[in-house]
Amino acid sequence: MPVDKQVLLRYQILNKCFRNRYREYTIDDLVDECNKALRRIDKPDVSKRTIQNDINTLEADYHITLNENLRQGRKRLYRYTDTNYMLPLYRMNDTERNKIEDAIYVLRQFEGEPLYDWVRTILMQIEGGLFDGESSPVVSFQTNLDYTGLSHFSKLLQAIQTKRVLKLRYTPYGKSQITTTIYPYHLKEYNDRWYLIAQAKGFDTYAHYALDRIDDFEEVAIPYKDADIEFDDYFDDVIGVTVPETDSEDVVLRISKPRFEYIRTKPLHLTQHTVEENDYFAVININVKINKELESLVLSFGNDIEVLSPDYFRQQVSTKIRSMNQKYLSDEENLHS
Repeated sequence: MPVDKQVLLRYQILNKCFRNRYREYTIDDLVDECNKALRRIDKPDVSKRTIQNDINTLEADYHITLNENLRQGRKRLYRYTDTNYMLPLYRMNDTERNKIEDAIYVLRQFEGEPLYDWVRTILMQIEGGLFDGESSPVVSFQTNLDYTGLSHFSKLLQAIQTKRVLKLRYTPYGKSQITTTIYPYHLKEYNDRWYLIAQAKGFDTYAHYALDRIDDFEEVAIPYKDADIEFDDYFDDVIGVTVPETDSEDVVLRISKPRFEYIRTKPLHLTQHTVEENDYFAVININVKINKELESLVLSFGNDIEVLSPDYFRQQVSTKIRSMNQKYLSDEENLHS
């Protein structure tokens, strides 16, 4: 049975106090902390006896171990012997449990990345304690809360994990809706947008589908086809999610010195290395497959980056810049006419 909301709040406050390594609480301190929280939601204060019963319940029903030496002291100080405990205050149903398992599965994919220490902390809280609902967040991540494609994420993830074939209705940018049968393989985030990497039935190449362009999908009862590549390596040669059917090649870029100090610490690609450097500029080389995402990235740096080679890519970027420049020149002419 779920715990009453007021009882749960008291348990959360007790849990927070007990886990504080830098303070020991008397029973009066614990009563004060719980009543402060109750007043914030316009609930009446509780007695010392109620808090003592809460502590007894935590110890008996949830196997919480308090430091016995501290408890026997004259002031009856309270603290956990250790923090390796689980407090199952709420029994989840199957649907809720599946959602939590999906979330944990996604979080575990960060292992090996710089952010994984943060993820490990979150997982420890999920598996071993309570979230503190009163605390303000101290870490922020760039997220797009209005991104409509996230509503598909959980079901697509389950389809990949259980190897189910899907009939997908998808509206490409600027085109009419298409319907295609796909084998879903991988989910990838780039530039605040999520993409499904899949193979359409009857094709040998891989395609990416932006989740916010997926209208709906349904399961198709036909045999699943496993991918013949490892997605850990699939994106190594590109920036973004578009993987052309071409070989990777050396892209040489000249970068202004101030901007290079930024790019030095945040490389454009894992293959980045410095070819030349002086007081005015640096020349770097990256070995990648040239795609739209690379072009967009280069253009985003404005006149701080110049493409030196290959020649066709330099011409491609130059054409785009001239087109942009012409639009601004046209605006100026109209303003002064």
